[in-house]
Amino acid sequence: MERVTCPLFLYILFLFSSPALAFDLEGQVKIKPPHPEPELLQIDEKHQGECGKEKVSPKLKVSPEGGVANAVVKIEIATSASGLLAMTSLRAPRPAEGGTRGEAILDQVNCEFSPHVLLMPAGSELSILNSEAMLHNVRAFDESVLMLFNVAMPKKGQVLKKRFKQPGRYILRCGVHHWMHAILVATEHNYYALTDDTGHFKITGIPDGAHTLSVWHESLGELRAEVNPENRRVELSY
Repeated sequence: MERVTCPLFLYILFLFSSPALAFDLEGQVKIKPPHPEPELLQIDEKHQGECGKEKVSPKLKVSPEGGVANAVVKIEIATSASGLLAMTSLRAPRPAEGGTRGEAILDQVNCEFSPHVLLMPAGSELSILNSEAMLHNVRAFDESVLMLFNVAMPKKGQVLKKRFKQPGRYILRCGVHHWMHAILVATEHNYYALTDDTGHFKITGIPDGAHTLSVWHESLGELRAEVNPENRRVELSY
């Protein structure tokens, strides 16, 4: 009988024993007082009939207790990692977070993108919808501000399907309504989360050991903390 090679043995061991080699992490992202007031965006006069005179900016949403919504939280895993930690990327990716369960959907409704921040596995398909009877013009940019596509969507019910193959952050804008934008994060592994309206998040099944937790918010920047199985609840503050 041929002996099982070491890498294959480790992978089989990982598949059948991962609950004992993993931990869950919960936390909250906050901002110290005084808490900022919501920013109001003025709408161009030519669009006010359809969109109103002003919109509340989606860029920075803070709860009364200081919780920061729409912060992207992830466990940093080195690309050179080996053994069990590297093999975690072989597991099935989680569904998109911030859209319809099991799907990656970005809608255009009420003269806004919804959701404002969307997490989805890199390489999976994104459906961009137009749910209103007006012209939108969807433009996507990568982190180097290179335009990836520019597509007019003039019809209600129109659907545009795109893939973002490389992990990273992307910004989508409407070329007709200048205030409309959304953030798409294409994730390279499962250990991501998006904070809810109170700033809370949860990441499950993290490989055992010490890791760096990073937080990114489009207005507030980055935070970092060290986490491990003995430190399963964290609070990070801007």
